[in-house]
Amino acid sequence: MDKIKRERSSSKIGLFTLLMAAAFMGGFLVLLAVKYTGLGQALNIPPSVQREEVKSEAPSNPPSVMKVTDFEAATIEVVDKVGPSVVMITTTSLVEVKDFFFGLVGYRPVQGLGSGVIFREDGYILTNYHVIDQAEEILIVLSDGRKVSAKLVGADPDNDLAVLKIEGNNFPVAELGRSDNLRVGQMAIAIGNPIGEGLKNTVTVGVISALGRNIATGEQSALRDLIQTDASINPGNSGGPLLDSKGKVIGINTAIIENAQGIGFSIPVDKARETAELIIKGELRRPGAIGISYLPFDRLNKRLIEKRFGIKLPVDQGFLITRVFSGPAAKAGLKAGDVVVAINGQEITEGADFSGLELKVGDQLTLEFYRGNRRYKVEVVAGPLQQ
Repeated sequence: MDKIKRERSSSKIGLFTLLMAAAFMGGFLVLLAVKYTGLGQALNIPPSVQREEVKSEAPSNPPSVMKVTDFEAATIEVVDKVGPSVVMITTTSLVEVKDFFFGLVGYRPVQGLGSGVIFREDGYILTNYHVIDQAEEILIVLSDGRKVSAKLVGADPDNDLAVLKIEGNNFPVAELGRSDNLRVGQMAIAIGNPIGEGLKNTVTVGVISALGRNIATGEQSALRDLIQTDASINPGNSGGPLLDSKGKVIGINTAIIENAQGIGFSIPVDKARETAELIIKGELRRPGAIGISYLPFDRLNKRLIEKRFGIKLPVDQGFLITRVFSGPAAKAGLKAGDVVVAINGQEITEGADFSGLELKVGDQLTLEFYRGNRRYKVEVVAGPLQQ
């Protein structure tokens, strides 16, 4: 019996010892956790502070006004700055009404629509020539809704530019910038009236897609050195401004390519400014031409041209005249097949082009050319471009 009591007592002492050892190890592990996991710092933070931090980390309600980006802010600033100077132009033209049996029986009015930009406080407006071409009446709708009559000061059809004048002073104006330092990829903003008064002062934004573009406007004429942009330009935008990110006019919107998207063209503002000043002063001289079509050739493409036309070219470089239109060249006796080798005493070199001469009506040219194996010289006076 005594033996059984001693065994029970020994068992109790062993269990107590085991429990004490487990408690010691548990406390030791807690101390390690507090020291090396950062739990101690969290345990030392007052409950009130913990509740405040949890509250601050909770997502707040979004602001009632969305914050605009720098890009959007620049666009908004440009529109606010230049919008008041952009006008809508409506025109009335008379179109002949003909009858099969009786011929001309009368005229009917046709309405036209375009845009323009005020560039002087005394009411001078820049627009496209094709906007006001053959217009009997020109009406300007200002940004504040006023409608005023305008008169045509002058036009340059070859560059598709025109200047209008409205009576009054202190009109809001757009600042004319520069186009000689433009970069492909920079922002371009167009403002105009694509359909009518219901969509007046529509804004489109894009970039300058290319520079120095040429597009044909007739068999013998073209608009040269244009700005290409992907800012949407619709028919009613014609004559409206193309702007940079600072709100300065860099071009006058003029044309689009049908059945294409994101391809619009503007006349560089440097050319528009120079033309407008000459028109206002009454000193504009229209671009001229001599009335030929031609193919430049050199050693690289000479054989291909000879094969194509079945001829033998007498020199290694020059202009092969392929067609002579009615006009100065025809009067001077030039013919298709003649090979021009010198202009005003200067031999034609690689890359030469008649367009680089910037001819004006009345300019006189001395052309030296081959007809067969004989060399001739002739004087030609430039005439107006044929549309």
